[in-house]
Amino acid sequence: MSKLIAITGVTGVQGGSVASTYLQLPGWKVRGVTRNPSSPKAMELQARGVEIVYGDLNYPDSLEAAFQNATIIFGVTDFWTIFQDAESMTKKQPDQDLTEYCFEVEVQQGKNLAEAAARIPTLERFIFSSMASANKWSKGKFPRVYHMDSKAVVVEHVRSLPGLKDRFSQIQAPIYFNLLWQWGLPTTPKKQAEGSYRISGVGPADIPVPFGDVQNDFGRCVKAVADGLPGLNLLAVGEFLSWEAYLDIWCQSQGVPNGGYEQHTIESFEKLLPGGLGREFGENVLFAQQFGYDGGDPTVVRPSHFGIEMTSFKEYCERTDFSSIF
Repeated sequence: MSKLIAITGVTGVQGGSVASTYLQLPGWKVRGVTRNPSSPKAMELQARGVEIVYGDLNYPDSLEAAFQNATIIFGVTDFWTIFQDAESMTKKQPDQDLTEYCFEVEVQQGKNLAEAAARIPTLERFIFSSMASANKWSKGKFPRVYHMDSKAVVVEHVRSLPGLKDRFSQIQAPIYFNLLWQWGLPTTPKKQAEGSYRISGVGPADIPVPFGDVQNDFGRCVKAVADGLPGLNLLAVGEFLSWEAYLDIWCQSQGVPNGGYEQHTIESFEKLLPGGLGREFGENVLFAQQFGYDGGDPTVVRPSHFGIEMTSFKEYCERTDFSSIF
């Protein structure tokens, strides 16, 4: 009899990678949970064999219905979708930072997700896309990395649920390779007057942080966690890269001159990325450089623990179309 994996965020990068992995496995059915089953991406997944159903992280009853008969549930929340939603500006309190509002919404969505999963009797494993608490592991030095802390709060809630805590594992996504250039961040290589390409960021140029090809590798990492015992906590890092290494590899792959790295303070980065994004991103990087992306949590394992070969940044660059940058 076939087993069933239910995937939230199936039209996104993480959920889509999980779906692609399980579609290739005999004996598995894949159910994608989305707010918009008629979206082009959902229809594309349906054509590939994914059962598409409605489910909204803001409405627990819709999630419980979507999770029925699931053997595995992969749950992911998305701070950045909330951040980019124009309605968030009108829903937050007048004196509230947008990032703080997004934190509150994401925490509630994660709790809804966990509580719905806890009510599924067929469930063998709940895998949540988590992150370390920057506030906790830095002992309060970096209190405003809300997109990390929100997920850590959800993890604590999962552990409080008797019907779920013994069926629970975590997977942490690294910094996406593609986010560095597809979001128009200052980390996007920019052509200078003399023809070289330069990037801007926060923190020293030579301290590595974890990156990864989430679209290509994440699903295989989720499968490894699902196949293991409960309680796993995997950081799905593809490669640790410093800013200078990141730019050097990219320039070599594209055959263009390296124009160097411009280091910013949090304050100057906020001017480049207003609305709280500059501080959120900047504190995220500084936390990773100073405390490790996982905060030094001793429970965290790496893909090598499972013998998984991950995509290097060089490999990613060699097969990626960067024409939008030039």
